[in-house]
Amino acid sequence: MRNENIAIQGSIASFHDQAAKKFFGNDINIIECGSFREVCERLSKNQVDYGIIAIENKVAGTILLNYQLIEHYVLNIIGETYLPVELFLLGNEGVTLNDVQEIISHPMALGQCQDFLSGLEDVKITEYKDTAESAKLIIKNQDKHVAVIAGGSVVEHYGLNKISENICDEKVNFTRFYIMTKGNYNVEHPNKASVNLISQSAIGSLSEILLVFKKYQINLTKIQSVPIPNNTEQYIFHLDLEFTDRNDLELALDAVKILAQQLKVLGIYRSAKLIV
Repeated sequence: MRNENIAIQGSIASFHDQAAKKFFGNDINIIECGSFREVCERLSKNQVDYGIIAIENKVAGTILLNYQLIEHYVLNIIGETYLPVELFLLGNEGVTLNDVQEIISHPMALGQCQDFLSGLEDVKITEYKDTAESAKLIIKNQDKHVAVIAGGSVVEHYGLNKISENICDEKVNFTRFYIMTKGNYNVEHPNKASVNLISQSAIGSLSEILLVFKKYQINLTKIQSVPIPNNTEQYIFHLDLEFTDRNDLELALDAVKILAQQLKVLGIYRSAKLIV
């Protein structure tokens, strides 16, 4: 596998940076992007070899927009990785919780700490583009009244002070990431697939499709409905499918194509194991 240029949403020491190094190893060239869309655009323009975007978090849920981006830019999911998440409230040296008047971080990080944040009085909560970028901002300004929510790698990389530890709503928390490329890519010994489908409008049409996967011994590990822009009557369903026999998967997909209004395979790859 070539692992030259890897586009991530965020900066060095962010969770995306950790996920990239977990999947590809440390000998990679990280390309920092300001948004999930930029990651996908760089891939579509062949400016990078691979891209990584978060797709779901145990606490904050699924990032629906990213399903649309993968399909819009015609990208190929070639793998996945899980990253345990522990979050801290961080500030510059000497800052205590009583000093904090504003907390900034990525929306997903903020969403994972609602119990902690709801217990604070008269503290402004501000969404920012990335956890690591938030850290760089408060360091640059040397602000004594602004804190950031971020992970342990940000603590190590930027040397910020831990104001409060382990502030996630769930103490066992994780984020799942998709690894993507543009064009065809052959993954050895795949056992998982991600697909998007639109079922027919008839009653029971989705149930018929699910029975096909049961027939071919394919396990649905995720089913997620995603709104279709400018369409108030239908949804796209995103399915993650685990299989043991590639031929069974192909037979099932051929059968589903007949039943569904639309079927798109987003990627066939190897599943990752969550270790917490």
